[in-house]
Amino acid sequence: MQSFNKALLPEHVILSGADCFHLVLDKHAQKHGAGGNVMRKVFYFDKSLSFEKIDTLLKSSPVIYWLCNIHLCEGILFQKPRWEYTDKGNEIIFNQHKAAIENEIPAAILARDITTRSERFIEADLVNYPSGACAFVISWNHILLDAKGTTLLFEHLNQLSENKPQDFDLFFPGPGKKTNIVTYIRNMYKVKYFVQHSARPPVFSVAEKKMKSEEGITAVKVISFNGEETKKINENAFKAGSRFGPTLYLIACCSHVINQLGKQKNKSGDLWIPVPYDGRLKGATGPLISNCVSFLFYRIPQTELNSVAQTVKYLSPQMVSQIKEGIPQRYTMFLNMMRHVPLWLYYFLVSKTGKGVFASFLYTSTGDNFNDLRSLFGEPIRDINMIPALTFPPGLTFVFLKHDDQLSVNIAYSPDTINSNDLTFIEQKLKETVLSNY
Repeated sequence: MQSFNKALLPEHVILSGADCFHLVLDKHAQKHGAGGNVMRKVFYFDKSLSFEKIDTLLKSSPVIYWLCNIHLCEGILFQKPRWEYTDKGNEIIFNQHKAAIENEIPAAILARDITTRSERFIEADLVNYPSGACAFVISWNHILLDAKGTTLLFEHLNQLSENKPQDFDLFFPGPGKKTNIVTYIRNMYKVKYFVQHSARPPVFSVAEKKMKSEEGITAVKVISFNGEETKKINENAFKAGSRFGPTLYLIACCSHVINQLGKQKNKSGDLWIPVPYDGRLKGATGPLISNCVSFLFYRIPQTELNSVAQTVKYLSPQMVSQIKEGIPQRYTMFLNMMRHVPLWLYYFLVSKTGKGVFASFLYTSTGDNFNDLRSLFGEPIRDINMIPALTFPPGLTFVFLKHDDQLSVNIAYSPDTINSNDLTFIEQKLKETVLSNY
C-alpha cells in the first residue's frame, strides 16, 4: 500500500457557503432537539470482508487522515470560517459488529453523533451477518462532504486499493474567486426577494412550526424497485412530461403523497420544496472536500395538484427559469457572502425568511452518482444505501438513489413528525403513484 506525504496536506481549508449553511442546520437541529448533521453510506456485500485489509486501506488515505486531524475555527466578523489542520496523529476509528438480522444496521452506529467539536469527522464500521454477508458503513459530518464528494471519496479508496497514483489537487478546494462588496449586495437583494417570494406564507409543512423533537433520532425506511420497475418509473416520468430525467416526476409524486397525507389530517396549503443542485462544473472530478451544492426552489399551489402530469408541467418552467436566470449560482454567491455573518445572526435571518418553516418536506436525489460504482475494496457491491442527515423540522426527507440501474428511495424521518400509520400510508401511496399507468 502506498504511503502519503503529510507535508502535501493543506494547513487550512476555507468553508464554502454551503458548508456554512450546514453550520446553520446544526444550530437548527440543536434548537429543536433533533439528531446531528451526520451522513451515512452503507455498502452491502454478499460475503465477509477482511477487517484488517480495510483497516489498513482506510489508514493509508490522506483524505481520511486529514478528516481525522482538523478542528473548526468559526471565525469572527469579516473572517471566513475554516478548517485548521492539526496533525495530531489521529487515525480513523474503525469498529467491527455482529448483527442478528440480515441487512440491519446496529442502533449503536445510527445513534452515534459526529459534532463540530468531535476529534474526528469521519468514522467507519464493518457489520457481519449470520449468512456470511456483511455491510461496510462510513459516517461523516455533512459539513465536510456532499453526495458527489462521497462518490469521489470511494473512487479514491478504489484507486488506493489498486495502488494507483493520487492527485492531491483533486481532494481539496482551491482558492475561491474574490467578489467585490457591491456585487455581493446587489446579488443579496435579488436572492432575498426571490427566496422570500418563493417561500412566502402560508406554506404547509409535515411538522408544526414550534415542534420540538422528543425522540431526537433519525428513522429510515427503504423502498427498493427492481430493474423492470425502475424502467417503468423512467417511462412514466417521460410520459408525465419530465424531459430532463425523472427528477421532476419524483418530486411531483412525493408532493402528491404528502398533500394527501396533509388532507387526512385536515391540513393543506402550498408546498415549498428546496432541492439540492450540484454546483460543480459538468464532468468535474473535484473537489472531494467541501459542499458544492446550491438549490432550486419549487412552490406548488393546491390548484396544481390535481394530477402528477399537471404538477410536472407546473414544475418544469420553474426549473428552466431558475437555471436560465442563474438562481443556483446567485444563491451560491449569497451563501458565500453569508460566511461573513456571525452564526447567531445567520440563523436568525434564515429562520425569519421562512417564518420557522424550512420546507414542506425535503427531497434529494444523488441521481446516477452511485449507479456505476460496482465494487469497493476490490469486492463486488450488492447494494448501496444512504442515510441522510435529517433536518428537523420538517423531519421528513426523501432520498432517491440509483445503483446498478435499480432505483431505491430512503425515507428518513423523525418519529415526532411521522408516526407508524403515516409511514405506512407514505410507503403505499408512493409505490402506487410512481408505478401508476400514465
